[in-house]
Amino acid sequence: MLTELSIENLAVIGSARLELVPGLNVITGETGAGKTILAHAITLLLGTRVDNGLIRPGAAEASVEAVFSMPPGFFSTVADSIDVPEDGQLIVRRRLSPDGPSRSYAGGHAVNSGVLGQLTGRCLRFSGQHEQRRLMLASNQLDMLDRFGGQELIDLREEFRLLFQRRVELASGLDNFAKDADAAAQEAELIKFQLIEIEAAAPVPGEDESLEAKRRRLVKARELEEAANQLAGILGAAPEETGVMEALAGAMARLEAAAGVDAELDNLLARLRAGFFELEETGRDARHYAESVELDPAALSAVEERLEVLAGLKRKYGGAIEKVLAYAAGCRERLSRISALQADHSSLEQDLRETGKEAVTLALKLRRLRQAAAARLEREATNHLRELDFPKSRLKVEFSFLEGGGKLTPAVLSSAGAEKAEFFADINPGMPPAPIRKAASGGELSRIMLAIKSAAPVAEAGTIVFDEIDAGIGGKTGLAVGAQLKKLARSSQIVCITHLPQIACFAEAHFVVSKTTTGFKTVTEVARLPEDEVIDELCRMMGSQPSNKKARAHAAELARKAAEN
Repeated sequence: MLTELSIENLAVIGSARLELVPGLNVITGETGAGKTILAHAITLLLGTRVDNGLIRPGAAEASVEAVFSMPPGFFSTVADSIDVPEDGQLIVRRRLSPDGPSRSYAGGHAVNSGVLGQLTGRCLRFSGQHEQRRLMLASNQLDMLDRFGGQELIDLREEFRLLFQRRVELASGLDNFAKDADAAAQEAELIKFQLIEIEAAAPVPGEDESLEAKRRRLVKARELEEAANQLAGILGAAPEETGVMEALAGAMARLEAAAGVDAELDNLLARLRAGFFELEETGRDARHYAESVELDPAALSAVEERLEVLAGLKRKYGGAIEKVLAYAAGCRERLSRISALQADHSSLEQDLRETGKEAVTLALKLRRLRQAAAARLEREATNHLRELDFPKSRLKVEFSFLEGGGKLTPAVLSSAGAEKAEFFADINPGMPPAPIRKAASGGELSRIMLAIKSAAPVAEAGTIVFDEIDAGIGGKTGLAVGAQLKKLARSSQIVCITHLPQIACFAEAHFVVSKTTTGFKTVTEVARLPEDEVIDELCRMMGSQPSNKKARAHAAELARKAAEN
Protein backbone atom coordinates (compact mmCIF):
# COMPACT_ATOMS: atom_id res chain seq x y z
CA MET A 1 0.00 0.00 0.00
CA LEU A 2 0.94 3.68 -0.25
CA THR A 3 2.13 4.81 3.17
CA GLU A 4 3.49 8.30 2.38
CA LEU A 5 3.10 10.86 -0.38
CA SER A 6 5.34 13.95 -0.44
CA ILE A 7 5.09 16.84 -2.88
CA GLU A 8 7.51 19.76 -3.33
CA ASN A 9 6.99 22.87 -5.50
CA LEU A 10 4.28 21.40 -7.72
CA ALA A 11 2.04 24.23 -9.00
CA VAL A 12 0.44 25.93 -5.98
CA ILE A 13 1.67 23.26 -3.54
CA GLY A 14 4.87 24.43 -1.92
CA SER A 15 5.28 21.44 0.33
CA ALA A 16 2.88 18.70 1.39
CA ARG A 17 3.24 15.34 3.09
CA LEU A 18 0.45 12.82 3.54
CA GLU A 19 0.76 9.81 5.85
CA LEU A 20 -1.92 7.46 4.57
CA VAL A 21 -3.68 4.69 6.49
CA PRO A 22 -4.47 1.16 5.27
CA GLY A 23 -8.25 1.76 4.91
CA LEU A 24 -10.24 4.58 3.30
CA ASN A 25 -8.35 7.86 2.89
CA VAL A 26 -10.45 10.83 1.79
CA ILE A 27 -9.13 14.11 0.39
CA THR A 28 -11.47 17.10 0.31
CA GLY A 29 -11.19 20.84 -0.17
CA GLU A 30 -12.76 23.85 -1.80
CA THR A 31 -13.00 23.94 -5.58
CA GLY A 32 -9.70 25.28 -6.90
CA ALA A 33 -7.82 24.58 -3.68
CA GLY A 34 -5.49 22.10 -5.34
CA LYS A 35 -7.12 18.66 -5.17
CA THR A 36 -6.45 18.22 -8.90
CA ILE A 37 -2.75 18.86 -8.27
CA LEU A 38 -2.69 15.99 -5.79
CA ALA A 39 -4.29 13.71 -8.38
CA HIS A 40 -1.76 14.84 -10.98
CA ALA A 41 1.10 14.19 -8.56
CA ILE A 42 -0.04 10.58 -8.23
CA THR A 43 -0.24 10.13 -12.01
CA LEU A 44 3.35 11.44 -12.32
CA LEU A 45 4.45 8.48 -10.22
CA LEU A 46 2.73 6.24 -12.78
CA GLY A 47 5.09 7.51 -15.46
CA THR A 48 2.76 9.94 -17.25
CA ARG A 49 4.14 12.75 -19.41
CA VAL A 50 5.54 15.74 -17.56
CA ASP A 51 4.32 19.30 -17.99
CA ASN A 52 7.19 21.52 -16.83
CA GLY A 53 4.66 24.33 -16.44
CA LEU A 54 3.57 22.63 -13.21
CA ILE A 55 6.81 23.63 -11.48
CA ARG A 56 6.12 26.32 -8.92
CA PRO A 57 7.35 29.74 -10.16
CA GLY A 58 10.78 30.56 -8.76
CA ALA A 59 11.54 26.95 -7.76
CA ALA A 60 14.64 25.18 -9.11
CA GLU A 61 12.71 21.92 -9.44
CA ALA A 62 9.59 20.08 -8.34
CA SER A 63 9.34 16.56 -6.99
CA VAL A 64 6.84 13.89 -6.02
CA GLU A 65 7.90 11.07 -3.73
CA ALA A 66 5.99 8.04 -2.48
CA VAL A 67 6.72 5.24 -0.05
CA PHE A 68 5.11 1.87 -0.78
CA SER A 69 5.01 -0.94 1.73
CA MET A 70 4.74 -4.23 -0.14
CA PRO A 71 5.80 -7.86 0.40
CA PRO A 72 9.50 -8.56 -0.29
CA GLY A 73 10.09 -9.74 -3.86
CA PHE A 74 6.89 -8.05 -5.07
CA PHE A 75 8.77 -5.95 -7.64
CA SER A 76 11.45 -8.45 -8.68
CA THR A 77 9.71 -9.51 -11.90
CA VAL A 78 9.67 -5.90 -13.11
CA ALA A 79 13.20 -4.76 -12.29
CA ASP A 80 15.73 -7.17 -10.80
CA SER A 81 18.12 -4.30 -10.07
CA ILE A 82 15.70 -2.60 -7.66
CA ASP A 83 16.67 -3.19 -4.05
CA VAL A 84 13.64 -3.53 -1.76
CA PRO A 85 14.59 -3.57 1.93
CA GLU A 86 13.57 -6.50 4.09
CA ASP A 87 10.71 -4.46 5.54
CA GLY A 88 9.23 -4.31 2.00
CA GLN A 89 9.33 -0.51 1.72
CA LEU A 90 10.07 0.94 -1.69
CA ILE A 91 10.69 4.66 -2.19
CA VAL A 92 9.99 6.09 -5.64
CA ARG A 93 10.54 9.66 -6.77
CA ARG A 94 9.94 11.85 -9.83
CA ARG A 95 11.89 15.10 -10.17
CA LEU A 96 10.85 17.83 -12.60
CA SER A 97 13.30 20.39 -13.97
CA PRO A 98 12.21 23.56 -15.81
CA ASP A 99 14.94 23.26 -18.43
CA GLY A 100 15.35 19.52 -18.91
CA PRO A 101 13.67 16.12 -18.82
CA SER A 102 12.28 14.65 -15.64
CA ARG A 103 14.28 12.14 -13.64
CA SER A 104 12.88 9.07 -11.95
CA TYR A 105 14.23 7.02 -9.07
CA ALA A 106 13.19 3.75 -7.46
CA GLY A 107 14.87 2.04 -4.54
CA GLY A 108 17.79 4.48 -4.73
CA HIS A 109 18.41 3.77 -8.41
CA ALA A 110 17.82 6.03 -11.39
CA VAL A 111 15.25 4.46 -13.72
CA ASN A 112 13.35 5.65 -16.77
CA SER A 113 9.73 6.73 -16.46
CA GLY A 114 8.57 3.49 -18.10
CA VAL A 115 10.13 1.33 -15.40
CA LEU A 116 8.81 3.71 -12.74
CA GLY A 117 5.32 3.31 -14.18
CA GLN A 118 5.62 -0.49 -14.20
CA LEU A 119 6.75 -0.55 -10.58
CA THR A 120 4.13 1.82 -9.20
CA GLY A 121 1.46 0.41 -11.53
CA ARG A 122 1.79 -2.96 -9.82
CA CYS A 123 0.73 -1.59 -6.45
CA LEU A 124 -1.32 1.51 -7.33
CA ARG A 125 -4.19 1.96 -9.75
CA PHE A 126 -5.63 5.35 -10.61
CA SER A 127 -9.34 5.58 -11.39
CA GLY A 128 -10.59 8.91 -12.71
CA GLN A 129 -12.96 10.11 -15.37
CA HIS A 130 -10.43 9.01 -18.00
CA GLU A 131 -10.66 5.41 -16.81
CA GLN A 132 -14.44 5.68 -16.68
CA ARG A 133 -14.37 6.74 -20.33
CA ARG A 134 -12.04 3.81 -21.05
CA LEU A 135 -14.60 1.53 -19.42
CA MET A 136 -16.98 2.41 -22.24
CA LEU A 137 -14.64 0.80 -24.80
CA ALA A 138 -15.25 -2.91 -25.38
CA SER A 139 -11.51 -3.65 -25.70
CA ASN A 140 -10.89 -2.23 -22.22
CA GLN A 141 -13.83 -4.19 -20.84
CA LEU A 142 -12.13 -7.38 -22.00
CA ASP A 143 -8.94 -6.26 -20.21
CA MET A 144 -10.92 -5.63 -17.05
CA LEU A 145 -12.56 -9.05 -17.29
CA ASP A 146 -9.14 -10.69 -17.66
CA ARG A 147 -7.80 -8.88 -14.59
CA PHE A 148 -10.86 -10.02 -12.68
CA GLY A 149 -10.19 -13.60 -13.82
CA GLY A 150 -6.98 -13.69 -11.81
CA GLN A 151 -3.34 -14.48 -12.44
CA GLU A 152 -3.95 -17.71 -14.35
CA LEU A 153 -6.04 -15.88 -16.93
CA ILE A 154 -3.60 -12.94 -17.09
CA ASP A 155 -0.64 -15.29 -17.61
CA LEU A 156 -2.49 -17.26 -20.27
CA ARG A 157 -3.44 -14.09 -22.12
CA GLU A 158 0.21 -12.94 -22.14
CA GLU A 159 1.31 -16.35 -23.39
CA PHE A 160 -1.29 -16.10 -26.16
CA ARG A 161 -0.25 -12.53 -27.02
CA LEU A 162 3.38 -13.57 -27.46
CA LEU A 163 2.36 -16.52 -29.62
CA PHE A 164 0.08 -14.28 -31.70
CA GLN A 165 2.96 -11.83 -32.20
CA ARG A 166 5.13 -14.73 -33.33
CA ARG A 167 2.48 -15.66 -35.92
CA VAL A 168 2.35 -12.06 -37.14
CA GLU A 169 6.12 -12.09 -37.64
CA LEU A 170 5.99 -15.44 -39.44
CA ALA A 171 3.17 -14.25 -41.70
CA SER A 172 5.07 -11.06 -42.46
CA GLY A 173 8.12 -13.13 -43.38
CA LEU A 174 6.04 -15.28 -45.68
CA ASP A 175 4.52 -12.21 -47.29
CA ASN A 176 8.01 -10.91 -48.02
CA PHE A 177 8.92 -14.27 -49.52
CA ALA A 178 5.81 -14.20 -51.69
CA LYS A 179 6.62 -10.72 -52.95
CA ASP A 180 10.15 -11.79 -53.90
CA ALA A 181 9.30 -15.31 -55.09
CA ASP A 182 8.82 -14.47 -58.78
CA ALA A 183 11.92 -12.29 -58.90
CA ALA A 184 13.97 -15.00 -57.14
CA ALA A 185 12.70 -17.67 -59.55
CA GLN A 186 13.52 -15.52 -62.57
CA GLU A 187 16.94 -14.75 -61.13
CA ALA A 188 17.58 -18.46 -60.53
CA GLU A 189 16.65 -19.30 -64.13
CA LEU A 190 18.98 -16.61 -65.46
CA ILE A 191 21.80 -17.76 -63.21
CA LYS A 192 21.34 -21.37 -64.31
CA PHE A 193 21.45 -20.33 -67.99
CA GLN A 194 24.63 -18.33 -67.41
CA LEU A 195 26.27 -21.19 -65.52
CA ILE A 196 25.39 -23.65 -68.30
CA GLU A 197 26.94 -21.28 -70.85
CA ILE A 198 30.14 -20.82 -68.83
CA GLU A 199 30.49 -24.46 -67.80
CA ALA A 200 29.82 -25.67 -71.37
CA ALA A 201 32.65 -23.44 -72.63
CA ALA A 202 34.92 -24.59 -69.75
CA PRO A 203 37.41 -21.72 -70.10
CA VAL A 204 40.91 -22.15 -68.67
CA PRO A 205 42.97 -19.25 -67.27
CA GLY A 206 45.46 -18.03 -69.93
CA GLU A 207 43.74 -20.02 -72.67
CA ASP A 208 42.81 -16.96 -74.70
CA GLU A 209 46.40 -15.72 -74.79
CA SER A 210 47.68 -19.13 -75.92
CA LEU A 211 45.02 -19.38 -78.62
CA GLU A 212 45.73 -15.86 -79.84
CA ALA A 213 49.40 -16.79 -80.32
CA LYS A 214 48.40 -19.95 -82.17
CA ARG A 215 46.02 -18.00 -84.39
CA ARG A 216 48.80 -15.59 -85.33
CA ARG A 217 51.05 -18.54 -86.33
CA LEU A 218 48.32 -20.15 -88.40
CA VAL A 219 47.57 -16.90 -90.22
CA LYS A 220 51.32 -16.42 -91.09
CA ALA A 221 52.08 -20.12 -91.59
CA ARG A 222 53.13 -19.85 -95.29
CA GLU A 223 55.41 -16.88 -94.60
CA LEU A 224 56.96 -18.62 -91.60
CA GLU A 225 57.62 -21.79 -93.57
CA GLU A 226 59.21 -19.92 -96.48
CA ALA A 227 61.42 -17.83 -94.17
CA ALA A 228 62.62 -20.90 -92.28
CA ASN A 229 63.33 -22.83 -95.53
CA GLN A 230 65.23 -19.87 -96.93
CA LEU A 231 67.43 -19.77 -93.86
CA ALA A 232 67.89 -23.51 -93.94
CA GLY A 233 68.85 -23.29 -97.64
CA ILE A 234 71.41 -20.54 -97.07
CA LEU A 235 72.97 -22.55 -94.28
CA GLY A 236 72.94 -25.69 -96.38
CA ALA A 237 70.48 -27.53 -94.18
CA ALA A 238 67.69 -27.74 -96.74
CA PRO A 239 67.60 -30.80 -99.06
CA GLU A 240 69.62 -30.36 -102.29
CA GLU A 241 70.99 -27.03 -101.07
CA THR A 242 74.69 -26.37 -100.55
CA GLY A 243 74.67 -22.81 -99.23
CA VAL A 244 77.41 -20.97 -97.41
CA MET A 245 78.30 -23.82 -95.07
CA GLU A 246 80.32 -25.61 -97.79
CA ALA A 247 82.38 -22.47 -98.45
CA LEU A 248 82.91 -21.98 -94.73
CA ALA A 249 84.02 -25.60 -94.38
CA GLY A 250 86.66 -25.08 -97.15
CA ALA A 251 87.93 -21.91 -95.47
CA MET A 252 88.14 -23.64 -92.11
CA ALA A 253 90.19 -26.47 -93.72
CA ARG A 254 92.73 -23.97 -95.16
CA LEU A 255 93.03 -22.32 -91.72
CA GLU A 256 93.53 -25.64 -89.98
CA ALA A 257 96.35 -26.44 -92.44
CA ALA A 258 98.12 -23.26 -91.40
CA ALA A 259 97.40 -23.69 -87.69
CA GLY A 260 100.25 -23.38 -85.20
CA VAL A 261 102.25 -20.80 -87.16
CA ASP A 262 100.63 -17.55 -86.09
CA ALA A 263 98.67 -17.14 -82.87
CA GLU A 264 96.45 -14.46 -84.37
CA LEU A 265 95.43 -16.74 -87.22
CA ASP A 266 94.81 -19.54 -84.69
CA ASN A 267 92.41 -17.23 -82.87
CA LEU A 268 90.44 -16.62 -86.06
CA LEU A 269 90.25 -20.38 -86.59
CA ALA A 270 88.84 -20.90 -83.09
CA ARG A 271 86.20 -18.27 -83.64
CA LEU A 272 85.26 -19.75 -87.03
CA ARG A 273 84.91 -23.22 -85.55
CA ALA A 274 82.51 -21.91 -82.85
CA GLY A 275 80.43 -19.97 -85.34
CA PHE A 276 80.43 -22.82 -87.83
CA PHE A 277 78.90 -25.32 -85.44
CA GLU A 278 76.30 -22.72 -84.24
CA LEU A 279 75.28 -21.93 -87.82
CA GLU A 280 75.15 -25.63 -88.63
CA GLU A 281 72.74 -26.18 -85.66
CA THR A 282 70.71 -23.13 -86.68
CA GLY A 283 70.28 -24.51 -90.18
CA ARG A 284 69.05 -27.84 -88.89
CA ASP A 285 66.61 -26.07 -86.50
CA ALA A 286 65.35 -23.88 -89.34
CA ARG A 287 64.71 -27.00 -91.45
CA HIS A 288 62.88 -28.74 -88.61
CA TYR A 289 60.80 -25.58 -87.93
CA ALA A 290 59.83 -25.31 -91.60
CA GLU A 291 58.74 -28.94 -91.52
CA SER A 292 56.64 -28.32 -88.32
CA VAL A 293 54.75 -25.28 -89.58
CA GLU A 294 51.01 -26.14 -89.72
CA LEU A 295 49.37 -25.16 -92.93
CA ASP A 296 45.78 -26.03 -91.86
CA PRO A 297 42.83 -23.71 -92.65
CA ALA A 298 40.48 -25.95 -90.63
CA ALA A 299 42.67 -25.59 -87.56
CA LEU A 300 42.71 -21.82 -88.04
CA SER A 301 38.91 -21.79 -88.26
CA ALA A 302 38.62 -23.87 -85.05
CA VAL A 303 40.97 -21.53 -83.18
CA GLU A 304 39.07 -18.47 -84.33
CA GLU A 305 35.75 -20.03 -83.29
CA ARG A 306 37.13 -20.84 -79.84
CA LEU A 307 38.49 -17.32 -79.46
CA GLU A 308 35.07 -15.94 -80.39
CA VAL A 309 33.42 -18.08 -77.71
CA LEU A 310 35.90 -16.84 -75.11
CA ALA A 311 35.48 -13.22 -76.29
CA GLY A 312 31.71 -13.54 -75.85
CA LEU A 313 32.12 -14.83 -72.30
CA LYS A 314 34.51 -12.00 -71.46
CA ARG A 315 32.14 -9.38 -72.87
CA LYS A 316 29.26 -10.72 -70.75
CA TYR A 317 30.94 -11.65 -67.54
CA GLY A 318 33.93 -9.50 -66.75
CA GLY A 319 36.50 -8.79 -69.50
CA ALA A 320 38.95 -11.56 -68.57
CA ILE A 321 38.72 -15.33 -68.22
CA GLU A 322 39.66 -15.11 -64.51
CA LYS A 323 36.71 -12.75 -63.98
CA VAL A 324 34.41 -15.06 -65.93
CA LEU A 325 35.37 -17.94 -63.64
CA ALA A 326 34.86 -15.71 -60.57
CA TYR A 327 31.42 -14.73 -61.89
CA ALA A 328 30.53 -18.43 -62.25
CA ALA A 329 31.57 -19.06 -58.64
CA GLY A 330 29.36 -16.17 -57.54
CA CYS A 331 26.43 -17.64 -59.49
CA ARG A 332 26.83 -20.96 -57.70
CA GLU A 333 26.87 -19.19 -54.32
CA ARG A 334 23.76 -17.15 -55.20
CA LEU A 335 21.92 -20.31 -56.32
CA SER A 336 22.85 -21.90 -53.00
CA ARG A 337 21.40 -18.90 -51.13
CA ILE A 338 18.20 -18.99 -53.18
CA SER A 339 17.89 -22.69 -52.42
CA ALA A 340 18.40 -21.97 -48.72
CA LEU A 341 15.73 -19.24 -48.88
CA GLN A 342 13.30 -21.69 -50.42
CA ALA A 343 14.08 -24.12 -47.60
CA ASP A 344 13.50 -21.29 -45.09
CA HIS A 345 10.18 -20.57 -46.79
CA SER A 346 9.09 -24.17 -46.25
CA SER A 347 10.24 -23.99 -42.64
CA LEU A 348 8.31 -20.74 -42.10
CA GLU A 349 5.18 -22.28 -43.55
CA GLN A 350 5.54 -25.24 -41.19
CA ASP A 351 6.12 -22.93 -38.21
CA LEU A 352 3.07 -20.87 -39.17
CA ARG A 353 0.89 -23.98 -39.31
CA GLU A 354 2.16 -25.22 -35.95
CA THR A 355 1.80 -21.85 -34.19
CA GLY A 356 -1.70 -21.57 -35.70
CA LYS A 357 -2.75 -24.86 -34.13
CA GLU A 358 -1.20 -23.88 -30.81
CA ALA A 359 -2.86 -20.45 -30.93
CA VAL A 360 -6.30 -22.00 -31.49
CA THR A 361 -5.74 -24.35 -28.53
CA LEU A 362 -4.70 -21.46 -26.25
CA ALA A 363 -7.56 -19.28 -27.51
CA LEU A 364 -10.13 -21.95 -26.62
CA LYS A 365 -8.58 -22.37 -23.16
CA LEU A 366 -8.59 -18.58 -22.76
CA ARG A 367 -12.28 -18.54 -23.75
CA ARG A 368 -13.23 -21.11 -21.12
CA LEU A 369 -11.46 -19.14 -18.39
CA ARG A 370 -13.11 -15.91 -19.55
CA GLN A 371 -16.57 -17.43 -19.58
CA ALA A 372 -16.05 -18.71 -16.04
CA ALA A 373 -14.72 -15.29 -14.96
CA ALA A 374 -17.66 -13.54 -16.65
CA ALA A 375 -20.16 -15.64 -14.70
CA ARG A 376 -18.46 -14.72 -11.42
CA LEU A 377 -18.17 -11.05 -12.37
CA GLU A 378 -21.84 -10.85 -13.35
CA ARG A 379 -22.90 -12.34 -10.04
CA GLU A 380 -20.62 -10.31 -7.78
CA ALA A 381 -20.84 -6.99 -9.64
CA THR A 382 -24.65 -7.28 -9.71
CA ASN A 383 -24.67 -7.66 -5.91
CA HIS A 384 -22.52 -4.55 -5.59
CA LEU A 385 -24.71 -2.60 -8.01
CA ARG A 386 -27.67 -3.24 -5.74
CA GLU A 387 -25.63 -1.96 -2.80
CA LEU A 388 -24.95 1.17 -4.90
CA ASP A 389 -28.64 2.11 -5.24
CA PHE A 390 -29.36 0.03 -8.35
CA PRO A 391 -31.85 -2.31 -6.62
CA LYS A 392 -33.09 -4.06 -9.76
CA SER A 393 -30.08 -3.75 -12.01
CA ARG A 394 -27.65 -6.41 -13.06
CA LEU A 395 -24.41 -6.55 -14.99
CA LYS A 396 -24.06 -8.96 -17.88
CA VAL A 397 -21.02 -9.82 -19.98
CA GLU A 398 -21.86 -10.46 -23.63
CA PHE A 399 -19.32 -12.26 -25.82
CA SER A 400 -19.02 -12.03 -29.57
CA PHE A 401 -16.98 -14.86 -31.02
CA LEU A 402 -14.62 -14.33 -33.91
CA GLU A 403 -14.85 -17.67 -35.69
CA GLY A 404 -16.67 -17.86 -38.97
CA GLY A 405 -18.75 -20.79 -40.16
CA GLY A 406 -18.84 -22.28 -36.68
CA LYS A 407 -15.14 -23.11 -36.66
CA LEU A 408 -12.27 -21.32 -35.00
CA THR A 409 -9.30 -20.82 -37.31
CA PRO A 410 -5.97 -19.02 -36.79
CA ALA A 411 -6.91 -16.45 -39.44
CA VAL A 412 -9.68 -14.88 -37.33
CA LEU A 413 -7.71 -14.57 -34.07
CA SER A 414 -6.86 -11.17 -32.64
CA SER A 415 -4.02 -10.33 -30.27
CA ALA A 416 -6.51 -10.66 -27.38
CA GLY A 417 -7.87 -14.07 -28.35
CA ALA A 418 -10.92 -15.42 -30.14
CA GLU A 419 -13.66 -13.24 -28.71
CA LYS A 420 -14.66 -9.75 -27.73
CA ALA A 421 -16.51 -8.87 -24.54
CA GLU A 422 -18.87 -6.03 -23.76
CA PHE A 423 -20.55 -5.10 -20.49
CA PHE A 424 -24.33 -4.74 -20.55
CA ALA A 425 -26.57 -3.40 -17.77
CA ASP A 426 -30.32 -3.03 -17.30
CA ILE A 427 -30.14 0.19 -15.32
CA ASN A 428 -33.58 1.44 -16.29
CA PRO A 429 -36.44 -0.84 -15.11
CA GLY A 430 -38.57 -2.13 -17.96
CA MET A 431 -35.76 -1.72 -20.50
CA PRO A 432 -33.70 -4.65 -21.78
CA PRO A 433 -29.99 -4.78 -20.95
CA ALA A 434 -27.97 -2.39 -23.08
CA PRO A 435 -24.23 -1.71 -23.48
CA ILE A 436 -23.12 0.52 -20.63
CA ARG A 437 -21.60 2.92 -23.19
CA LYS A 438 -25.16 3.64 -24.30
CA ALA A 439 -27.19 3.10 -21.16
CA ALA A 440 -25.11 4.72 -18.40
CA SER A 441 -24.84 8.40 -17.52
CA GLY A 442 -21.70 9.83 -15.92
CA GLY A 443 -22.85 9.16 -12.36
CA GLU A 444 -24.13 5.71 -13.27
CA LEU A 445 -20.86 4.88 -14.98
CA SER A 446 -18.97 5.84 -11.82
CA ARG A 447 -21.04 3.41 -9.77
CA ILE A 448 -20.68 0.64 -12.36
CA MET A 449 -16.92 1.14 -12.26
CA LEU A 450 -16.98 0.94 -8.46
CA ALA A 451 -19.16 -2.18 -8.55
CA ILE A 452 -16.73 -3.91 -10.89
CA LYS A 453 -13.69 -2.93 -8.83
CA SER A 454 -15.49 -4.03 -5.66
CA ALA A 455 -16.12 -7.41 -7.29
CA ALA A 456 -12.44 -7.86 -8.00
CA PRO A 457 -10.34 -6.30 -5.24
CA VAL A 458 -7.80 -9.11 -5.38
CA ALA A 459 -7.23 -8.43 -9.08
CA GLU A 460 -6.66 -4.75 -8.39
CA ALA A 461 -3.49 -3.21 -6.99
CA GLY A 462 -2.88 -2.77 -3.26
CA THR A 463 -3.92 0.91 -3.52
CA ILE A 464 -6.76 2.30 -5.63
CA VAL A 465 -7.06 6.05 -6.13
CA PHE A 466 -10.52 7.35 -7.05
CA ASP A 467 -10.76 10.83 -8.49
CA GLU A 468 -14.25 12.21 -9.24
CA ILE A 469 -15.99 8.94 -8.37
CA ASP A 470 -18.77 11.21 -7.10
CA ALA A 471 -19.41 12.91 -10.47
CA GLY A 472 -23.14 13.18 -11.11
CA ILE A 473 -24.32 11.67 -7.81
CA GLY A 474 -25.34 12.88 -4.38
CA GLY A 475 -27.69 12.29 -1.46
CA LYS A 476 -28.66 8.68 -0.87
CA THR A 477 -26.58 7.47 -3.78
CA GLY A 478 -23.55 9.25 -2.38
CA LEU A 479 -23.98 7.38 0.91
CA ALA A 480 -24.20 4.10 -1.00
CA VAL A 481 -21.00 4.91 -2.86
CA GLY A 482 -19.25 5.89 0.38
CA ALA A 483 -20.35 2.66 2.04
CA GLN A 484 -19.09 0.66 -0.90
CA LEU A 485 -15.74 2.46 -0.84
CA LYS A 486 -15.36 1.66 2.84
CA LYS A 487 -16.23 -1.95 2.16
CA LEU A 488 -13.69 -2.10 -0.68
CA ALA A 489 -11.12 -0.53 1.66
CA ARG A 490 -11.16 -3.69 3.77
CA SER A 491 -9.21 -5.50 1.03
CA SER A 492 -7.47 -2.64 -0.80
CA GLN A 493 -6.22 0.70 0.43
CA ILE A 494 -8.47 3.44 -1.00
CA VAL A 495 -7.58 7.07 -1.65
CA CYS A 496 -10.64 9.05 -2.72
CA ILE A 497 -10.67 12.69 -3.82
CA THR A 498 -14.23 13.89 -3.36
CA HIS A 499 -16.52 16.86 -2.82
CA LEU A 500 -19.41 14.85 -1.34
CA PRO A 501 -19.86 14.80 2.46
CA GLN A 502 -21.85 11.55 1.99
CA ILE A 503 -18.56 9.92 0.91
CA ALA A 504 -16.16 11.85 3.13
CA CYS A 505 -17.99 10.78 6.27
CA PHE A 506 -16.75 7.20 5.77
CA ALA A 507 -13.10 8.20 5.90
CA GLU A 508 -10.70 6.52 8.27
CA ALA A 509 -8.23 9.30 7.48
CA HIS A 510 -9.57 12.66 6.27
CA PHE A 511 -7.18 15.11 4.56
CA VAL A 512 -8.13 18.68 3.68
CA VAL A 513 -6.58 20.74 0.90
CA SER A 514 -6.67 24.47 1.69
CA LYS A 515 -5.42 27.49 -0.21
CA THR A 516 -4.34 30.84 1.20
CA THR A 517 -3.26 33.98 -0.63
CA THR A 518 -0.91 36.52 0.90
CA GLY A 519 -0.16 39.49 -1.28
CA PHE A 520 0.79 38.04 -4.67
CA LYS A 521 1.64 34.60 -3.32
CA THR A 522 -0.74 31.63 -3.23
CA VAL A 523 0.06 28.60 -1.09
CA THR A 524 -1.82 25.29 -0.93
CA GLU A 525 -1.46 23.09 2.12
CA VAL A 526 -2.64 19.54 2.85
CA ALA A 527 -3.31 18.43 6.41
CA ARG A 528 -4.99 15.48 8.09
CA LEU A 529 -8.01 16.49 10.11
CA PRO A 530 -8.16 15.64 13.79
CA GLU A 531 -11.31 13.70 14.67
CA ASP A 532 -12.83 16.70 16.45
CA GLU A 533 -12.68 18.77 13.24
CA VAL A 534 -14.27 16.23 10.88
CA ILE A 535 -17.82 17.47 11.57
CA ASP A 536 -16.70 21.04 10.83
CA GLU A 537 -15.38 19.94 7.42
CA LEU A 538 -18.55 17.99 6.62
CA CYS A 539 -20.57 21.15 7.37
CA ARG A 540 -18.38 23.16 5.05
CA MET A 541 -18.81 20.54 2.33
CA MET A 542 -22.58 20.90 2.71
CA GLY A 543 -22.20 24.63 2.13
CA SER A 544 -22.86 25.66 5.75
CA GLN A 545 -20.93 27.09 8.63
CA PRO A 546 -19.83 24.71 11.40
CA SER A 547 -21.88 26.86 13.79
CA ASN A 548 -25.11 26.08 11.92
CA LYS A 549 -26.90 23.67 14.25
CA LYS A 550 -29.02 22.10 11.54
CA ALA A 551 -26.02 21.49 9.31
CA ARG A 552 -24.02 20.20 12.23
CA ALA A 553 -26.77 17.76 13.15
CA HIS A 554 -26.92 16.56 9.56
CA ALA A 555 -23.15 16.10 9.50
CA ALA A 556 -23.25 14.20 12.78
CA GLU A 557 -25.99 11.96 11.37
CA LEU A 558 -23.83 11.23 8.33
CA ALA A 559 -20.92 10.33 10.61
CA ARG A 560 -23.15 8.06 12.67
CA LYS A 561 -24.45 6.20 9.61
CA ALA A 562 -20.91 5.80 8.32
CA ALA A 563 -19.77 4.39 11.65
CA GLU A 564 -22.54 1.78 11.53
CA ASN A 565 -21.24 0.36 8.21
